[in-house]
Amino acid sequence: MFAIRNLIRPTQQFAKNAVQARNMSGIAIPARNKITRGETIFLAGSMVVVWLAIPAWVLVNIKHYRDKN
Repeated sequence: MFAIRNLIRPTQQFAKNAVQARNMSGIAIPARNKITRGETIFLAGSMVVVWLAIPAWVLVNIKHYRDKN
């Protein structure tokens, strides 16, 4: 009896720990720590550069793509 009880307790504890607890609300709130204007400009600029890198590469090398046909 005691052996079975000792086997069940760790299993129950493991099951409780395995379930992920989420402490989030569905309501959007303002950021707790706002980032500086410089950081915002840097990050926005980085995103624009990354988004335009492949189209710029294609436009620069369009003559190589046309030669294959």
